[in-house]
Amino acid sequence: MKATIALMDHAQDNIQDLVRASLYIGVFLILGAGIFARYVGREIARGQAWRLWYMLSLGFMAALASSLYGAYHTVWMLGDTSLLGSYFLETTQGNLLLVRMAILLVLLGLSLGWARIDRWLYPPLALGLLLTLTLTAHAGAKGGLMIAADLIHLSFGSAWAGSLLALALCWPGSRYAAVLAAVECLSRLGLVGVGIISLSGAYLATIQVGLFSNLPESAYGRTLLLKLGLVAGVLAVAAINRMWLLPRLRSKGVRGLPSVSLEALLVAVVLGVSGVLASSEPPTAQAALPTSVDIEETAGIHHYSGQLYAQVGEVHFLLDIKDLQGKILEQGPSFRVRFASQGNALEQVVRPFQKAQYHSTFQVPPGTWEVTMGLPDDTLQYTLTVPGP
Repeated sequence: MKATIALMDHAQDNIQDLVRASLYIGVFLILGAGIFARYVGREIARGQAWRLWYMLSLGFMAALASSLYGAYHTVWMLGDTSLLGSYFLETTQGNLLLVRMAILLVLLGLSLGWARIDRWLYPPLALGLLLTLTLTAHAGAKGGLMIAADLIHLSFGSAWAGSLLALALCWPGSRYAAVLAAVECLSRLGLVGVGIISLSGAYLATIQVGLFSNLPESAYGRTLLLKLGLVAGVLAVAAINRMWLLPRLRSKGVRGLPSVSLEALLVAVVLGVSGVLASSEPPTAQAALPTSVDIEETAGIHHYSGQLYAQVGEVHFLLDIKDLQGKILEQGPSFRVRFASQGNALEQVVRPFQKAQYHSTFQVPPGTWEVTMGLPDDTLQYTLTVPGP
């Protein structure tokens, strides 16, 4: 049995970088407009609804278009664009994209929070949208605390950074008292949010980068350093705005739009770099990992023995299912083998070629892959490196 997984190496796929950057910016725009209108600058939102509507619409179109093109790009790499429907319906990543697009449509329908149902519906929808980003990024492949940390990181980031973008957009023409109230609310949010964003970001970076020496020596590390430099710039401007601008705004001694606009511009660049980072291969995944794995597991009444081994562009899968006395079963079940790398996932059903013996070959590009086998009594997971030419 032969299965084709013609996914390109993300480290060399500039299109995926652009798509992911557009996705992050779009999601932060749509959530930023929604959070600002509901919780940060409600009075400004009533007077500048048309500006926020443009921001909301732009975020919706960017997030939707990048999700659709990302799906099309994936099946194009598979070599058959007619697989688009199957990709959406039969793969984990495709299902997550469908959920994301459905949430985007609902958020667009909720607009800026004028409906009564919005009070309890908006927060879980916003978290659900961010969860689709987490599950299709590095954290989704690692699971556990990584998913929680990434979701917290994105949640506070979208609340603070997205609201900042909305404030910079709606400042011109707004009443002074409304602007001051929004700045004070955003400043309080920043005090809490920046600390949580920094802690969760540090945890995520530590897991992904591993050794400190990986920072300058890997593309992921260098991109992360660029992001950290930009974040430091954002925090410096935010500190100036809080300690210098806010007191002068209260005394009507200064107009702070240029300073806030600079902070918002830096935030937008950070979001773009974050999208690129999410589609780059971490150095911990690039570390030397086995190109072959022996399978020797006993679970329940079955013993599993075999091997996974990788060659250039291929992974070979050999497996025998035996009883506890070491005899191969007369009939083997069908089960799923899942390959995951950098948020991309594809599941393939394998069937025995005779009795309970399996031999399948999967075509995969060079890189590091998580291989999961859903066997009758157990789920086995291995990490395998597929070598390049």
